[in-house]
Amino acid sequence: MTENAGDWLTADEAADRLNVKKETVYAYVSRGRLTSRKAAGGRGSLFRLADVDRLSAKVRRGKENQQDPVESEITLVTQEALFYRNQRASDLAESATFEDVARLLWGFDPPSPPWVSAQATERFCRRVVKTLPASALPVDQVKVIAACIAAVEPPSWDTTPDVVATTAQRTLATMLTALPAKSEPVETAALPAPASPMVALLWSRLCDRQPRDAELKLLNSAMVMLADHDLAAATYVIRTAARAGVEPGGLLRLGIDVGSGPVKGSASLAIESLLHNMKSAATVEESLGMRLRQGGSIPGFGHHVYPAGDIRASYILERLREVGPQADRLATVESVIKTQEWRGLPAPNAGFALAALTYVLGMAPGSGETIFVISRAAGWVAHAIEAYGTGPMERMHSVNVHSGD
Repeated sequence: MTENAGDWLTADEAADRLNVKKETVYAYVSRGRLTSRKAAGGRGSLFRLADVDRLSAKVRRGKENQQDPVESEITLVTQEALFYRNQRASDLAESATFEDVARLLWGFDPPSPPWVSAQATERFCRRVVKTLPASALPVDQVKVIAACIAAVEPPSWDTTPDVVATTAQRTLATMLTALPAKSEPVETAALPAPASPMVALLWSRLCDRQPRDAELKLLNSAMVMLADHDLAAATYVIRTAARAGVEPGGLLRLGIDVGSGPVKGSASLAIESLLHNMKSAATVEESLGMRLRQGGSIPGFGHHVYPAGDIRASYILERLREVGPQADRLATVESVIKTQEWRGLPAPNAGFALAALTYVLGMAPGSGETIFVISRAAGWVAHAIEAYGTGPMERMHSVNVHSGD
């Protein structure tokens, strides 16, 4: 059946038909509720009329049944850019600290006040972490610290935004300060803009050497780009738990557990292992071929939200190329990307970019997973604040969420 121009709508026309903002139309695309194609000449997107009408009818039925389909004003994902509160994430990554971006996501105006740990809790957490086996990964230590915080600090049942934000800042600062130090954090007065104390602290927990200014900036930028990704699966879990009455500290623990699972944050761990097992850039094709012959897959490529390539991965990898101090390791990363491209596979995703960053910069094994959960905690808190404001959940409803982080 041949389609004609009338079968397709522009973003503005689709928004009018759905009675929503144009930004919401693009949010529907990122959440898998609508599909789009490029308009002629590559300017803008087009949406199939039949799909728009089906979605419109579904939304109306939901309202009639008093369902609560999740819509968020926090993050907008398009195939060309990522936006936090209507600000382009890549611009924020160049100019704002991770802490300021977290506060922006939470609905506050930057600059962010200093994030201060609870010292008594921190000391207790340090003692417990010392009992862990040497094989414990950084994210395993973070999970133990989160449990220790829950054991010694009373839960805060006050879910007003100011209290949730303050609790989150203290909890995240305590998590990082309680992690064993591998190097001394850069003094606040010596930090290069827009790097921040939390970023410097995280570096000192993951790397046994002092960072160059450009490396701290890179870590800050990567954390900003990973801070939220709209209704990813772990984020939807957080929103559901918030509406079910889970207090803020419990939500962070839940997010770390879900966000570090085998499909999410720890994907970067598998990619780190893959990169470390390659002897050199010259052996990449042989190593990848052997892995495939043994029945394994090559993680870190393709993302259903970004059929043309993950924009977060493109950003992080480009900055890594500008900064990367270890030419041999960067060459291995580039060889993996080129080999996969030659095979006709999709472009790298954010998980690969994060693993490449930790591999090239010489961070401890498992660092990518830790960077991911600390970064994404900013988004989880933002969604918790928004979900708390919608009132308690009376019953579960079906809703479309995207599974990719």
